Amino acid sequence: MQTLLENIQHNMEVRKSLIEMKSMLRGENAARNRERLIKLCAGDYSAFLLLLKDSDAKVRKNAALIIGELAEPKLKEELWTAYNNEKTRFVRSAYLEALKKYDYSDLLFGLKDILKQTEDIKTDEENRKHIQEEKMLLRELIGAKEKSRPHIYRGEGILSEIALTTNRNHKHIVLDALQGVRKKEFNAGVMVQTKYPMQLLSLRCFEEMFFLLPECRIVNAVPERAAQMLADGGLAEYLAERHEEDERPFVFRIEIRSAMPLEKRAAFARKLAAALEEASGGRLVNAMAGYEVEIRLIEAKNGDFNVLLKLLTLKDLRFAYRRKTVSTGMRPVNAALAIALAEQEKRGKGTGIPFFKENARVLDPFCGSGTMLIERAKIGKVKEMYGLDILAEAIEAARFNTNLADCKANYVHRDFFTFTSDIRFDEIITDMPFFTSELPERKRETEQLYARFFERIPKLMAEDGVLLLYTHNRELVKKYITPEFAICREYELSMKEGCYLFLLERVE
Repeated sequence: MQTLLENIQHNMEVRKSLIEMKSMLRGENAARNRERLIKLCAGDYSAFLLLLKDSDAKVRKNAALIIGELAEPKLKEELWTAYNNEKTRFVRSAYLEALKKYDYSDLLFGLKDILKQTEDIKTDEENRKHIQEEKMLLRELIGAKEKSRPHIYRGEGILSEIALTTNRNHKHIVLDALQGVRKKEFNAGVMVQTKYPMQLLSLRCFEEMFFLLPECRIVNAVPERAAQMLADGGLAEYLAERHEEDERPFVFRIEIRSAMPLEKRAAFARKLAAALEEASGGRLVNAMAGYEVEIRLIEAKNGDFNVLLKLLTLKDLRFAYRRKTVSTGMRPVNAALAIALAEQEKRGKGTGIPFFKENARVLDPFCGSGTMLIERAKIGKVKEMYGLDILAEAIEAARFNTNLADCKANYVHRDFFTFTSDIRFDEIITDMPFFTSELPERKRETEQLYARFFERIPKLMAEDGVLLLYTHNRELVKKYITPEFAICREYELSMKEGCYLFLLERVE
């Protein structure tokens, strides 16, 4: 750090030194390097301030970013002045990035004024993306301080076509739950026509909800043409019809799902966003944060893009309870699907007895953040629930989430293999631990876990108990299952992720 600073102070390899210094201030030891640089400067930052007037635009850009990382309050005014004086478009965004590190509350009026000016700028193709980037950063800075009021969804009573994405192997769970609406399957889920989209949020097994724009289902792969198609297809009008009347523009984000490289996707999204702002006459504005609608474009086989609209103004609170998680936690929609599949299942031997029983005592031996137990409680019929985990932070998360979900469960910080109880559980449901490592010792650990698990389970289970296992190790279930259990049903949830669901009943 000292050598780099001396180079900058003595005008030696300035650009290279700035880039290396910036990297150190953002790297693994960023905080330590920042303290070191501040100490070396000893209050004299004139070398960096002089570079804000350098003839080399890239030097000015990197100097501004370093001043941002320093976050020294006395440098804010110099940074603001340099931003206002900057004429090179691709550099201006760097000053705004730097300002994020400061308390810029007193600059809000000026930021708003500049944003208003940029809305009216007509420019060439070369500078359009830089102006778009500057506008996005200006909105982000203003929004972070003002927390602008979002539009209010008022779409109930208006016929809408909705795409619900689902687990592709088990669309029927969602399809069967839909009553009194027009519905059909498609490759990624279920299409629904309804006047009451909010009612769909009572279904726990779909993954995402998208609105379909009637007059624009597909757009061209050229950003400018795609933008014009969206504007001509009535995107702004469609949003306005489904929200409280308001003259404010809708804030959108572009999400591209495509096989094209990340860099090309990002460039496509930037061009499309800028063109859409222009084509909509300012009724739609782009931002990376605080957006109200996500425009998701999914590449089709012919290179065009299918258009889906995700309205963030229609709040999906199905899994809002999941505020705390652990790294190994399963997705709540997968837990909901596992429970739904089990709920429709009957026990073996043609008894017709439901898999889940009334007033069940339920145990999750590897409960994580409590997701599986919470989803089990959501369908009712539970007398008491217990969750175990060897990680204290998991138990803390599970208690917090379960309370937030307005459910009741007893969580115990205990290793399942040493846990004892006088209760004999009617249901044992769990997301089995798994390891992604290919190391032989890890594989042995996993095998031992499954062997011990099936040996231990009968000691805690009622004579007519059932077992629900969500697993990434299908072969180990089949290898170590003991004669006390019979498989009622096996489901493949995701071949790509290697996820399976086993429903077992005790048969002794």
